[in-house]
Amino acid sequence: MSERRAYLLLVAVIVFWAGNFPLGKLALEELGPVTLTAGRAVVAAPILLVIATVTAPLTHPLASRDYRAFVVLGLTGLVGNTTLWYLGLRQTSALNAGILGATSPIFVALGASWLLGDRLSARNWLGLALTVAAVLTTVAKGSLHVLLTFSVNRGDLIILVSQFLWVTYSLSRRAAASELPPVWVMAGAHVVSALALVPLAAVVEPWRSPLAAPLGWAVVLYCAGLVTPAHVWYYAVVRAIGPGRAAGFMNLMPFVVIALTWLLVGEAVHAYHLVGAVLAIAGVFLVTR
Repeated sequence: MSERRAYLLLVAVIVFWAGNFPLGKLALEELGPVTLTAGRAVVAAPILLVIATVTAPLTHPLASRDYRAFVVLGLTGLVGNTTLWYLGLRQTSALNAGILGATSPIFVALGASWLLGDRLSARNWLGLALTVAAVLTTVAKGSLHVLLTFSVNRGDLIILVSQFLWVTYSLSRRAAASELPPVWVMAGAHVVSALALVPLAAVVEPWRSPLAAPLGWAVVLYCAGLVTPAHVWYYAVVRAIGPGRAAGFMNLMPFVVIALTWLLVGEAVHAYHLVGAVLAIAGVFLVTR
């Protein structure tokens, strides 16, 4: 892959991932969080299996360690993190969710430091401090009074809790014994997620057909057909231009979220959103360097 094509693909990944915030907010008006995640898993699983079969055909049968990886990553990823993220998004703004979501590398870095022994430099700790400031600025809406009275939005807190599940998912991927290519691990995790979430959705949320919830199911197709495969494209970009340059470019995503949310949902952009986005980007930049 040429460098120019890699950067074009990276721009597409950023736009697709950023679009999940405002579009997810719209979809939640018609479908529940569990149904959204279940539908995404059901549609994405066969797509990922086809991609995996074509791009990385298996040279040996799946082992028990591979199935364990599928189960752990499926339960911590889609079943845990994504479902909880949609639950939080339903109760907060897409702008807040986008800025808080941009801090996920910080939580992963802290988890890797505490659980896997990764060392953090003074610059990394400065980045962590900036990210904490970004979170506090966003959840408090730039108001010290909100922090002092702890009257923050419940949805923001749920988004933050989902970040801890993302840490579990990310560190589990690092520690997984499976030696399969990433696309196979993603495919297997989505199959497990579909098996777990479809019956759960049938129990906890009323069924709404595509005719009754056209926008909700359109977003399911968007996520399954573009957002999820974009992870595979991102891995290809990292191989082409390196993780450092790819991660640095990804720091632009909070501003893309802000722009798309304003255009698609009409949420008002406040100064604290911009301040939070800048602090989050600066923090992630320092932590990942």
